[in-house]
Amino acid sequence: MEFEVPKVYGASKMEQKSSEAPSSVSLITADEIKRYGYRTLAEAIQSVQGFNVSYDRNYSFLGARGINLGDFNSRILVLVDGHRINNNLTDGAYLDTAAFIDIDLVDRIEIIRGPGSVLYGNNAFFGVINVITRNGGQVNGAEVSGEYGSFDSYKGRFSYGQSFTNGLQFLFSGSLYDSAGEEDLFYKEFNTPAQNNGIAHDLDDDAFKSFFGSISYQGLTLEGGYLWREKGNPTAQYGTTFNDPRLRTTDERGYVNLKYTRSFENLFDLTAQVYYDRNNFSIGYPQALTIGTNTLDLTTTEEDVGEWWGTELQ
Repeated sequence: MEFEVPKVYGASKMEQKSSEAPSSVSLITADEIKRYGYRTLAEAIQSVQGFNVSYDRNYSFLGARGINLGDFNSRILVLVDGHRINNNLTDGAYLDTAAFIDIDLVDRIEIIRGPGSVLYGNNAFFGVINVITRNGGQVNGAEVSGEYGSFDSYKGRFSYGQSFTNGLQFLFSGSLYDSAGEEDLFYKEFNTPAQNNGIAHDLDDDAFKSFFGSISYQGLTLEGGYLWREKGNPTAQYGTTFNDPRLRTTDERGYVNLKYTRSFENLFDLTAQVYYDRNNFSIGYPQALTIGTNTLDLTTTEEDVGEWWGTELQ
């Protein structure tokens, strides 16, 4: 029998056959994503042996080999086309609706098991996940898609890509998502008449807007994107007031990366890049403060901003 051996990039920071990669590698292709209906990176990765996902009604946390620390996935390195997505605030990366890339733009997901810290640093302690996006030639025109599902959830996407005979190709895509979430969620810890009998009502909403684009010519590639995501949190964590819609998180993530690659036959391969990243996070804390017979309704807001830039020559 003859079959095509898939290629992998993340195992050695260069494209090679998966059979030659010095790691245990699993691949999830775009066809598998469509066949099984995965709608987030977390759902797709959870299907791979040795990985599990937990969810706290705000973010999804990835575990490997039975260990799930719930630490914003800071021990799993997530890449998009080889670019580090882990931020400099929590040192982690999101895999749910806060994930940087729309699942419909994924060509394949490379999952490299085991420590990859020699190549990537401490984030790669449990493994490396490299998301390879589709290029303009694969789209080859315009794509429009729409979805509607349970909990009054809908999503729309528009993508346009082209590839030309001179080697120039580009892809631009924008996505919009909104979900009301479950209408009522019961938490026995708050089951008192003063706290709506433990029922969080209309507090599970989720929404995001994202843009991604890439343009390449003769080994030079300019790529970047932006994601805004807002999520309601019904769990009243951090000692906040239960059943209060002001407990919600907002995440913004963006980057731009300029990369040049060239192969000098029988000599060496060259990769050079420069990039800029930014990550914003904010959360509101509604709290009721009792002073004597009076109750004060307070809201505090935490805002964190991280930005960084870097270069690499290989």
